[in-house]
Amino acid sequence: MPFLEIRELSRRFPGVEALSAVDLEAELGEVHALIGANGAGKSTLMNILAGVLRASRGEIRLGGAPFRPESPRAAQAQGVSTVYQELSLIPQRSVAENIFLGREPTSRLGMVDRHRLHGATRELLERYHLPLEAETAVEDLSVAQQQLVEIARALSVDAQVLILDEPTAVLSLHEQDNLFTIIARLKEEGLLILYVSHRLDEIFAIAGRVTVLRDGRKVATLNTSETSQAELVRLMIGHDVRDRLPLPGVADARPLLEVTYRSDLGQSEFSLRAGEILGIAGFVGAGRSHLARALIGVGEEREVDLAILEQPLRFRSPAEAIDAGILYVTEDRKREGLFANLSVLANTTAAALPLVSRAGLLRAQAEREQAGAMLQSLRLIAQSLEIPVSELSGGNQQKVVLGRVLMRTPKVLVCDEPTRGVDVGAKDEIYGILIRLAAAGVGIIVISSEVKELLMLTHRILVMRNRVIVATLETSATSEDEVLLAATGAAEADSTVHA
Repeated sequence: MPFLEIRELSRRFPGVEALSAVDLEAELGEVHALIGANGAGKSTLMNILAGVLRASRGEIRLGGAPFRPESPRAAQAQGVSTVYQELSLIPQRSVAENIFLGREPTSRLGMVDRHRLHGATRELLERYHLPLEAETAVEDLSVAQQQLVEIARALSVDAQVLILDEPTAVLSLHEQDNLFTIIARLKEEGLLILYVSHRLDEIFAIAGRVTVLRDGRKVATLNTSETSQAELVRLMIGHDVRDRLPLPGVADARPLLEVTYRSDLGQSEFSLRAGEILGIAGFVGAGRSHLARALIGVGEEREVDLAILEQPLRFRSPAEAIDAGILYVTEDRKREGLFANLSVLANTTAAALPLVSRAGLLRAQAEREQAGAMLQSLRLIAQSLEIPVSELSGGNQQKVVLGRVLMRTPKVLVCDEPTRGVDVGAKDEIYGILIRLAAAGVGIIVISSEVKELLMLTHRILVMRNRVIVATLETSATSEDEVLLAATGAAEADSTVHA
């Protein structure tokens, strides 16, 4: 009999069934992955198991006994702990204090017994081979180490089931490898690990089985040794992923945008036509984001000269760039792209308030109607426009960021890593949005660290190295190897192919 049994599990919110009759089985000593596109039901299922939400109907059994936690504490008491993507530690407190927060051992006088606290922490860390020191302040740890503190806290309640939500989202490759080693040890200890991730390469690296959800329903449970990434993507989004997307044609008209970009190491020139999707490739430090920000007036004025339809422009601020029709989507939506505590509605209209105001007063009905129509066209999945934007999935947060810039009707849209941190289903939808904009005549610049993404989505690719454009490649006539060779400088790419 499986240790975890889920039968006909459903959860309904007003107007939407987030989870519908889902079945799942998992064993102790297993890493079982849970994947799906935005709105697939992953978070809902995870939150029911964690005691955050209650099921509308269905049954969960844990070790043969009914499992119906009414709170996270109740779930932990029954052996289910969750480590969320967002860290929830107190930076000024020590590793030990964070692990046993609210459960500290006390003396007969009611004071925290630090000797027992540190002893219990060291015993826990040694048992699970977690490389941490009990007395270290959390603020002195790296992000990867802080995540290990979260895992240690989850294990400190004698967990039998550990749910990991996008655990590698902020980790380097080396840190990911360390985490995978720890997960393998936890598996050997006999824990059941439910691993939620949109990174399919990780699924094949650590999970024995994977369950795919789509639109709130279970699609399949497969052995990772008997499937492929392409098959999982097909199950997640309902169709095969193409190597090349059908792009709109670009008229041989005069350039929409002409740019001269100067750096200490040289000068670069390029153009962008209406309806063209232009990719920018290069490694970290190549200057891609620096160039993107220069286009919207962030940086020194001498760095860039640009013209829209042959009209010279120079911006002193992003506000002036917005007024001229050049809009920018940052690579770091959480720090720079969103007001996390404000509503979905407020985030969507933040750059378009003059369009929904009269005589300096906000017209609430107009704001709601225009933002609602925009987000509906982007297929946003949200319970309400009034909920904090922080409660949305990564893909839906990115749609809100896109909705905000689209409300200003851009002529040129600069997207820095537009699909970072979103699953394959959300990627597919974002690609569709960009292609529709290009078909409507918007000139689009896409910066991406994924060369395959640029090869699939763009008409041309600029390759940068040391803040200089070293190659301009026609996407249809190039390969991943050519882009990487140009980016590394290992071979001189032909940079004479200009449109």
